[in-house]
Amino acid sequence: LAELPEAFGDLRQLRMLYLSSNQLTTLPESLGRLAALQKLNLGDNRLVALPESFGRLSALQELCLSHNRLVRLPESFGELRALQLLELYHNRLESLPENIGGLVALRMLYIGANDLTALPESFGQLRALRNLSLNANRLVRLPESFGGLSSLRTLSSSANLLIELPESFGNLSSLQHLRLEGNRLARLPESFGQLRALRTLQLGINHLGVLPRSFPHLAALRTLSLNHNLLTSLPGDFWRLSELQDVDLRWNLIRRTWSERFFDLASSCLRPLGLQCCGGLAVTAPLPAGRGRAALERQA
Repeated sequence: LAELPEAFGDLRQLRMLYLSSNQLTTLPESLGRLAALQKLNLGDNRLVALPESFGRLSALQELCLSHNRLVRLPESFGELRALQLLELYHNRLESLPENIGGLVALRMLYIGANDLTALPESFGQLRALRNLSLNANRLVRLPESFGGLSSLRTLSSSANLLIELPESFGNLSSLQHLRLEGNRLARLPESFGQLRALRTLQLGINHLGVLPRSFPHLAALRTLSLNHNLLTSLPGDFWRLSELQDVDLRWNLIRRTWSERFFDLASSCLRPLGLQCCGGLAVTAPLPAGRGRAALERQA
């Protein structure tokens, strides 16, 4: 199927439309007349643009546009106020509409594998958003408004060009899972320790040389990956992360002597720690018996 007729917009009672894996390059303006449409799948086509009438799909709740050739979205896109699920991964998007914050019902947004270099300031108005994937774009920074995503639980922004996070990042009070591997982060904001719900944190393959003093406040943290960074030490109160079960510190420059309290943590709750190539890590505290000692000895 290479095109839809203009008369397609006369199907006023249509609620679900699946057109994936075709050869569509354009859509008719009449598509905006499908006022009852709730689910629309246009994935795996050849679309390069959407009609401006697209924003009139006022009942639309689920939209898949992945694996197309979209460079931009129409300005009317922010008017899809019923939209809850949006899949846009594997396109050629260079920017998002300034009114993207109008998607007030949006709960899941997958926009990886595009060419985004920035997000509009209105992005922080997506307060219903729970799951967000921004992987494999060209993002250098996140807007200061990003901290307004108060419902966000899962954020994945790996394989970008991020050099810093906004200070408002600590306001993401619902965040449980965070993936930021493969960026250029040299530091984390001091507000990072306010992420009290965070359970999984993956920060491997960055440029981190130090962790913020607030880092040990991440009381719910269970899985931590900091491999392939430039860390020379850990915060003195690192041992306070009593819920930690999995830690990866490989390929850093850690040389600082670790305290007995850290080894108490290791023996009581940690599963195998990755410590290879930590720049000759000095372990001077006595190793207690238990899982932590065996793990450390295996990784020596």
